[in-house]
Amino acid sequence: MKEKRVPSAWIERAGRRLDCGPYLSGAMEARVLIERMRHKELLDLTRGYDGGVFNGPQFVRNYVPDPDHGVPFLSSSNMLHADFTHVDFLRRSDATSPRLAHLRIEEGATLVSCSGTIGRMVYARSEMGGLWSSQHAIKIVPDPELNRPGYLYAFLSGGYGQPLLTGAPTAQSSSTSSPSTSRGSRCRSPLTTFRRKRTGS
Repeated sequence: MKEKRVPSAWIERAGRRLDCGPYLSGAMEARVLIERMRHKELLDLTRGYDGGVFNGPQFVRNYVPDPDHGVPFLSSSNMLHADFTHVDFLRRSDATSPRLAHLRIEEGATLVSCSGTIGRMVYARSEMGGLWSSQHAIKIVPDPELNRPGYLYAFLSGGYGQPLLTGAPTAQSSSTSSPSTSRGSRCRSPLTTFRRKRTGS
């Protein structure tokens, strides 16, 4: 059993939540430390669809055996694999439709699982560019003119970013998370801090 004393101000800030998750995760400590520093919003450092922090809609997955008629498709589980030669092919006409085209992975993006085991992360390396990912992975696409993609990934997966992504109340109380949870993570690196903004996904 874990025990921890927390200031009443933390409980007030968390909407008077009395479940222990947000307080034991380290998210509150990270948030308090970050607020003492100069910061920016995550969306000030990202670019692309919906500001650069997004996932996608629920959709029927139509797979095809022929790569000429499909695109390699990653789930929130196999996105962690080193070898993508055996992934399924999502039907190309579906993948490239206006509804799903934004799920195409860009090299340098950070992918965060938002269903099942929340908060597993992967950096989109070169061989992942051009693949499609499911709606169960939040995509964070950095603006390379403002910050280095690998730097952003290292921070989000580190001691400050990870607790804020997985320790948010919405992530603690549900088996799914959303881009607004990621945007709501006031994370701090030597250059940046990130805040919440509504998502239309």
